[in-house]
Amino acid sequence: MTDFVKFTKKLLIFGIPILLLVISYFIFDPFLILRAYESYPSNFAKSLNRDRISTQIFLNNNTTHNYKSFIFGSSRSSVFYTKDWSKYISDPNPYHFDASCETVSGIATKLKFIKKQGNNVDNALFVLDRSIFDYEQDTLGSVFVQDYRVSGLSFTKYHLIFFNTFFSKGFFGAYFDNKFTGDFRNYMRSFLEFREINYTPINNDFIFKSYIDEIKKDSIGYYNKVGFFYERPIEKIIGKPCIKPYQIKYLEQISEELKSQNTDYKVVLGPFYNQIYFDETDLKILEKYFGKDRIYDFSGKNEFTENKANYYEVFHYKPSVAREILKKIYKFGG
Repeated sequence: MTDFVKFTKKLLIFGIPILLLVISYFIFDPFLILRAYESYPSNFAKSLNRDRISTQIFLNNNTTHNYKSFIFGSSRSSVFYTKDWSKYISDPNPYHFDASCETVSGIATKLKFIKKQGNNVDNALFVLDRSIFDYEQDTLGSVFVQDYRVSGLSFTKYHLIFFNTFFSKGFFGAYFDNKFTGDFRNYMRSFLEFREINYTPINNDFIFKSYIDEIKKDSIGYYNKVGFFYERPIEKIIGKPCIKPYQIKYLEQISEELKSQNTDYKVVLGPFYNQIYFDETDLKILEKYFGKDRIYDFSGKNEFTENKANYYEVFHYKPSVAREILKKIYKFGG
């Protein structure tokens, strides 16, 4: 047997499994980004990209619904349900254009993208917190990278991010183990989402169904889980400035779009569980671009953050909190 034949056999032995994995990626589309989908499954939030879902559902339905009212923010904005907001803005069909770990640049490009589709943003609700200024989406990997159709990222670079994730750190093993057995094993927690999370098909609301069901079943046990909620400091804590110089251009872009479209908007600085107040320097910057009368600051210690029962966990407050905030900022009940 010649050396060439031996080499060819070894190449086939090692190459065929890799080839099959590559083919399986395109067949099964594990991140649901290779094709357009009308709806998305109710879990796997750790592997699916929320920005992609928000963009695709918008494109699926915009021709029919011609959205003119939008909620922007990270997953913490998800509890501002469109049906709750709609009664304050006389629009029965707002759209929730959020993203996991949303950034200020992500919001700026979304506004431009919406305008490019021919929509006018008549109403906008921005649900912000300090984390909005902490990230850049193109550096965060497959779960958080912004849809290339909105961001301007190249098609090739965008898809390579997901392709690389499929082969990295054993993702494909967890994916196929779950897909073919239907089981959730502990090792999968790094790759897949055990909780059930619902996505509404027209307005794109994001609903933490597993949290809701678990609290209904045993609320006392839920809020007494060891290590689930940490104790906050008694003293007042003001966060360090988080708005970076390079992000000013995105605030300018957002401000210009809102002015050009004559948008009626409000900015909510959400009640984060850590009770850290927005820095005055950051507030002044936000006031410059949004207007002081448009900003509603619920950061720090207040009626919402004092009660841990207002939270699903330390990152997300409940829809009941969002409803109370809407009443306060629109100055009437619903």
